[in-house]
Amino acid sequence: MKLQDTPIHQHYGDGDTIVTEGIMSNNAYVIIKGKVRISQKVEKKVVTIGTLNEGEVFGEMGLISETVRSANVSAIGDVTVGVISKELFDAAMGEFPDGMKPIILALVGRLRNTTHLLTRIGLELENTKSKINAYTLKQQE
Repeated sequence: MKLQDTPIHQHYGDGDTIVTEGIMSNNAYVIIKGKVRISQKVEKKVVTIGTLNEGEVFGEMGLISETVRSANVSAIGDVTVGVISKELFDAAMGEFPDGMKPIILALVGRLRNTTHLLTRIGLELENTKSKINAYTLKQQE
């Protein structure tokens, strides 16, 4: 079965939240139509990590590592996603050789850490831009 052939589809409008950071994972999703924004909240600011397009999957990290969501996902325009249930996901993971699960778990952990670091860097970049803009405005006065 292809991921796009999931039996359950959900529809979201522009700005709707699909996944909330910090909530336990019970599904992954494949984007059937549209685009989504991935973001994290850091120091009371929302930092955009990236966007995903049709055919891309999100929510898989929490299912693999059985942890809470590491990011927020919201719709950009109208979005249709296919829901990949934990049962369907586990069945697909069961097709991998036994020795692969520790490797996949290690990759997910590293990806989670890298995402966290990139989010912090993004926040620092935004703060630096604000300081530069404020300084530039002062110099023009």
